[in-house]
Amino acid sequence: MKLVDITNENWEDVIFLTTNETITVKGSREPYEAKGMPSLCEDFVASNALSIVQSVYEDGWVIKAIEQEGKLIGFTMFGWNEEEGFYELCRIMIDFHYQNRGYGTQAIRMILDEMKSRFGCREVYLSTDPENTIGKHVYEKVGFRSENKMLDDEELFKIVLE
Repeated sequence: MKLVDITNENWEDVIFLTTNETITVKGSREPYEAKGMPSLCEDFVASNALSIVQSVYEDGWVIKAIEQEGKLIGFTMFGWNEEEGFYELCRIMIDFHYQNRGYGTQAIRMILDEMKSRFGCREVYLSTDPENTIGKHVYEKVGFRSENKMLDDEELFKIVLE
């Protein structure tokens, strides 16, 4: 597994990665279910397209695709959260086709290593919807601990890097 740059060659593949197995598409005459289509705000993460745009207009964010054996399987955005004054793993997603294989845990560890190497940071924060039980389990497995605080209606977690 490795982090790869988002380039002219792969950006479209990155924005079509999604955690949505199915979504209900509204706005047409008849709502219909779309299989594997990204949406602007997915269940527990913003879309990769929104995150890429955010990284262009807000300083401090690094965006990378997550690659496993030559296939793009996920996306991450991390860096300095200027508003909050801490290093943050702002986005992490694994496409629904590749979930439940341990890739999320492996990717988070790899991202934390990259953040420590790149920024020299000793602490990293992340926040998630309080109902994201699967995500919280993965974060805690890696070593994140709840700060018992809310940030923009999300539960705040922190890890101290060794």
